[in-house]
Amino acid sequence: MKRKEFRELVSVEEARKIINSLKVTPEKEYLALENAYGKTLAEDIITEINVPPFPRAVMDGYAVRAEDTYAGSEKVPVKLKLLGNIPAGSDEKFRISAGEAVEIATGAPIPEGADAVVMVEYTYEENETVSVLGAVTAGENITKAGSDIRKGERVLRRGRKLGTREIGVLASTGKKEVPVLRLPIGIISTGDELVSPGENLTQGKVYDANSYTLYAGVKECGASPLLYGIVKDDENLMEKVLETAISECALILTSGSTSSGSGDVMYRLIDRAGETLAHGVNIKPGKPVVIGVIKSVPIIGLPGNPTSALMIFNEFVAPLLRKSLGAGAGTRKTEKGIMGTDLRSEGRQQLLPVGMVRGRVYPADRGSGAITSLSGADGFIEIPPKTEFIESGTPVEVTLFGEVEKPDLQISGGFCPGLDVLEDLSGLRFRTLYTGSSGGFSAIAAKTADIAGVNLPSKSKGQAEALYNIPIMKNMELSEAVLVRGYRREVGLLVRLDSTIKGLEDLPGKHLINRNRGSGIRALLDLKIEELAGEKEINKKEFTDSIHGYSSGAKSEVAVCEAVLSGKADSGVGLRNCAEKNNDIKFIKIAEEEYDFLIRKEVLDTPEVQKFLQTLGSKEFASKLPAGLQVCERTGEIIYNE
Repeated sequence: MKRKEFRELVSVEEARKIINSLKVTPEKEYLALENAYGKTLAEDIITEINVPPFPRAVMDGYAVRAEDTYAGSEKVPVKLKLLGNIPAGSDEKFRISAGEAVEIATGAPIPEGADAVVMVEYTYEENETVSVLGAVTAGENITKAGSDIRKGERVLRRGRKLGTREIGVLASTGKKEVPVLRLPIGIISTGDELVSPGENLTQGKVYDANSYTLYAGVKECGASPLLYGIVKDDENLMEKVLETAISECALILTSGSTSSGSGDVMYRLIDRAGETLAHGVNIKPGKPVVIGVIKSVPIIGLPGNPTSALMIFNEFVAPLLRKSLGAGAGTRKTEKGIMGTDLRSEGRQQLLPVGMVRGRVYPADRGSGAITSLSGADGFIEIPPKTEFIESGTPVEVTLFGEVEKPDLQISGGFCPGLDVLEDLSGLRFRTLYTGSSGGFSAIAAKTADIAGVNLPSKSKGQAEALYNIPIMKNMELSEAVLVRGYRREVGLLVRLDSTIKGLEDLPGKHLINRNRGSGIRALLDLKIEELAGEKEINKKEFTDSIHGYSSGAKSEVAVCEAVLSGKADSGVGLRNCAEKNNDIKFIKIAEEEYDFLIRKEVLDTPEVQKFLQTLGSKEFASKLPAGLQVCERTGEIIYNE
């Protein structure tokens, strides 16, 4: 099949104009009050009752005529005849005359003749008489009928999105069913490589993330998402699903199959059955966007990359949905912040995923197709095409991905299970990006992390033992950071239970799954093999060349364990903790290493970092570290401060 190139890319402004011109019309439906949360009102709500419907007491006490209490004091209390008691919900009738009172509960109706309530604390009862120890004024401790909401008043306007407060108002006015707008939005994920979450993930397949992120986004806007599942890159199948969705929806969102590859069919279907309004937008990410109409139903084809799809949805589609549901249905959620690091742009319109930590904004983009860009991002910033550089400290506006819970600390560096313990015990929220120790040093240098977990060893000629992290700090001249002692970790070979490998000397001829370059564990393995080569007076390069897979680089310890368990590798390198969690893996210790924390000086005195350090140095943390991890004498102390 001949490859079709993108049509002329439309500008961001033109894309907005096209999308805003689409006719997306909601319908009215009535929902039970308990099902109306998050929906948008289709009509003004005019109350038919007063709220409260009667004057009622706001305190436990006694309903009285205020003028009867004016002479009362602690020394000479006013004595009133007690007629009875009115509990909340009572319909018993009393009429109070001069010198009389009725005991009353909070929320109970005020009896006829009374105009105030004396709090029970300023009274005492005796022989069917209540003594009042102080005066009250007319209206005191009473809520009048209609003081909250008056009959005939408009309490909620059409287009209001119903949250917890609005639901409470509707319930208090007696509404059992609510007229809301229903805006059915179809969601279709396309691609031969997709499988649904929960299904078996075979070679070459990935889980469908877009259906669920878009579903949540549509629902957050107050519309009604309808999932049509995963559709293969087959024009006949796609056509059938589209026909069904067109008959049921006001707007259809697809993801994938929008670019110009031979397997991308969406734009061809729109061309054939309707009208393509745009194919390609001059923006990053999101260039492969298709906008069209079939049988008066708008169709917006989003990119297959989950991060790109969500950002294009938030930038273009969400405003359309909110506008279609009424001006009061909510606006784009934004938050002010300042750039926490210098940022070089690409000289064209860009939506950059970012994370926010204590008001500072950091790039979260981990490359095209990286779903972790979503997990590390709170929203995105819009960078105009003429902006090539954004300096640290520059004010920016972040468009949030809905309701986000921002982290307390941004942590980069090497993976460690001890971080989970620190997060749990401290009560802080970490955003952790496992970039390897080298990546951790770089993140601190670039000011894109508060803390980095690092375990990089260095050893000079004639040096008896390796030094950790401090030589790297000196080489990088990281004068704006301090190094805090962490804890020690046992590192070794991970092998199957029936393996004949007993140590490093048994690795030649075997298949090893190594860790990625830049990781501390890989650097430590290099040093231990160098020591072994020196002891045995053999060439280190020849030794490592004889180990199959020595140049491999697994990015996670989980990947190492899976390779060993599956038989793809005879051994791997990792922490004792990994073997402790897998009964079919044996651990052969080769060394202990130091895992420390590099912390930027400018955040050192923040409450969050101080809490982190307090937890790190606590006895509880020491007692809860997993197997193979152990605190040392100076854990939690600054060990290097240039």
